[in-house]
Amino acid sequence: MTLVWWELKKILKRRMTKVLLALCLALVVAESLSMGFANLGFGEQVEAPTWESRARSIQATRDAGAWHGPLTAETLLDARNDCRERLAKAEDLADAETFVQGDILYLAATVFTEEGIITWPDWPAQMTALDDGTLTGLYEAWDSAAEQRIQNSPASWQEPLRALKDRVRTPFTYDWVDGHYGELGMVDNLMFLVGLMLCAALAPVFCAEVRTRVYTISHCTRGGRGRLAAAKVGAALLFAGGGFVVLMGVFVVIQVAMFGARGLSASVQVASPQCLLPLTLGQTEALLLLCGLMSCLAGAAIAAALSARMESEFPVLLCLFGVLVFLRGLATIGLLRGVPNAVIQTLPFLTSLGELTGTVMITLPGGGAMLTALYRLAVQPLYLVVLLPLAWRAYVRRQVR
Repeated sequence: MTLVWWELKKILKRRMTKVLLALCLALVVAESLSMGFANLGFGEQVEAPTWESRARSIQATRDAGAWHGPLTAETLLDARNDCRERLAKAEDLADAETFVQGDILYLAATVFTEEGIITWPDWPAQMTALDDGTLTGLYEAWDSAAEQRIQNSPASWQEPLRALKDRVRTPFTYDWVDGHYGELGMVDNLMFLVGLMLCAALAPVFCAEVRTRVYTISHCTRGGRGRLAAAKVGAALLFAGGGFVVLMGVFVVIQVAMFGARGLSASVQVASPQCLLPLTLGQTEALLLLCGLMSCLAGAAIAAALSARMESEFPVLLCLFGVLVFLRGLATIGLLRGVPNAVIQTLPFLTSLGELTGTVMITLPGGGAMLTALYRLAVQPLYLVVLLPLAWRAYVRRQVR
């Protein structure tokens, strides 16, 4: 274990590592703080980022406390009646004082629009004009719309999707979630950039000693081959995994400081009614971050394998860029059609919030289907199982010249 810590210190002492870690931290802080001052739909007169937008977010978070909890029929009726009174007084529903009540109806309007009960033009007036029976039928309408989406999905997806839908708890747990959802909307790109820089910092983990010919000495010492190679692999995983956890932990801390933790207990359907995941918003974020962590470890395994095979950092960085950026880009825009989807979906850093809320499935070779994010979590450890032993072997078998 001492050798692992020694190797980890070597990684941390490199100038390249310090620069990349500083860039990662600056990016994480800037991204998370900017959303805290963003205009989250409070009206076109507010341009983000502004202090006024921040004040409105604080007020919306505070006001939602009175509505936090199960979004029952009684809550919907109270929100409708409140907004009906305000419309009668010709007040603007987008006003900060009425935003939360209008937000509850906006969720219902999204569901009812799918069912064709209302249309988006002048939706506040249409929603507040609905009779009690229609409005309190929100969950029947949601269930009907969800079933219609399931029937429009590939046949192999339908049973797994129904199993997920049946586990969604109704009534939904409500809170103001726009701030948290805005943060989650950019976290996939943030995880990719952070992971890419952490993996880039690992480019010299093996090849630095080859480039400087230090390995000609270390290979001749006791434990200078197998034990040292294992220590380098362990240090690489500790750096990538630990760095990712700390940096994304900073992101979550700032997110909670900006919007509080209460909204994370709301059902994810409050932010995205089409989602069939039986999760809260906080659990959805945890799943997204877990996918990012696994991708970061997979990227570290790729970086270690490349570094063990090459003699300088530059070609390692080029190949790493090709795998994590170029291939990912091709997969994202759908230009890898000749490659089986089961292979494409193993690439790191593909999981996004839209993929989770859209409940995207993957058809497995046997004809079954599972959530794509869970599939990646299941198969990406193969990068570690396959590439890390190869990296160890390549370094150990390198001949002293």
